[in-house]
Formats: sequence, structure tokens, C-alpha cells
Amino acid sequence: MDIDINLVEKSCGSNKTGAPFPDIGSDPNFIFENDPFFSVVTLYDVDGNVINVNSWIECAHYVNGGWSSAVQSGFVGTIPLIQLTVLLYLGYGFLKYLKYKKNNE
Repeated sequence: MDIDINLVEKSCGSNKTGAPFPDIGSDPNFIFENDPFFSVVTLYDVDGNVINVNSWIECAHYVNGGWSSAVQSGFVGTIPLIQLTVLLYLGYGFLKYLKYKKNNE
């Protein structure tokens, strides 16, 4: 498996052990060993799930799978949509009010 070393180093730091990256793939029986010299890193995925990793290899595996040390919010694109919907709803209500006021004069 090829890893994007620049992306991994942004989230995990450099590989201080010098150990080669193993071919983990989707092996459900692979066990990550804790590295006492590695500071725990918290990673997030696009669904908002959180995981704490305890070794550079574990961190690199998850980052390579799409996880990131930056919090990814799903609300980035929906807030303008909600604002637009509220604005249109208020505009529609205001126009209905003006029409009602004009008809009752």
C-alpha cells in the first residue's frame, strides 16, 4: 500500500522509529502495538467519528484511509442553504402581507 507521506506527516508527525509501513490492508486481525514514545493523536472522519491512535503506524493507516487531525464539519455547505431557505420564506411572507394589506385598503 502506498501512503502519502506528506499528508501523514501533517497529522502524525514523522516516523521516528524508522519502521517500514506494513501492508495492513483490511486485515481485521491486525493488532496495532502502542508506541510509548508516540504522543496520542486524535483523528476525525467525514462522518464526525473520532479515534485516538497510539502509534505512528496506526496513525498513518487511518490518515491513509481518509481520517484527518482537523475536525471536519458537515455543516459547512448546509448553513448557507438554511440561510437562503429562511430568507426566501421571510420574503414570501412579506409579499403575502403586502398583498393582504393592499386588498384590505
